[in-house]
Amino acid sequence: MKREMETNQNNFNISQEFEIIPHQKGKAYPIGVKEWEFIKKKIGEINIDINNFHAIGFLLLGASASCLITIFATEFKTDSSKYLTWAILGISFIGGLLSVYFARDKHKQESVKPNEIISQMELIESRFENHKE
Repeated sequence: MKREMETNQNNFNISQEFEIIPHQKGKAYPIGVKEWEFIKKKIGEINIDINNFHAIGFLLLGASASCLITIFATEFKTDSSKYLTWAILGISFIGGLLSVYFARDKHKQESVKPNEIISQMELIESRFENHKE
């Protein structure tokens, strides 16, 4: 019995080493359940399209690389075919760079997904579930 009591006291002492930090006081907006559900529904309807700019950009850069190899490896019989290859190289290179740039920009915009926001909203809801009737 005494040993059991000592064990309980040790457990109690261990739990006393934690300090509970209270919430910071601040301003808060009360929001109705219907408004909360409306916002949650609208966030869930946000559709983020698949970002194809990376694939398109790297395909165009690959095409420009093959044009560059063709220019150095081939002896052109006419100047028009050489100029056409240079034009394709320039267009595909610029298009590829722009696509990769826009892919990076779009990725920054999509850093927060709607599912993450809804998960956080559901976490907030779970704090109040005990008070629902």
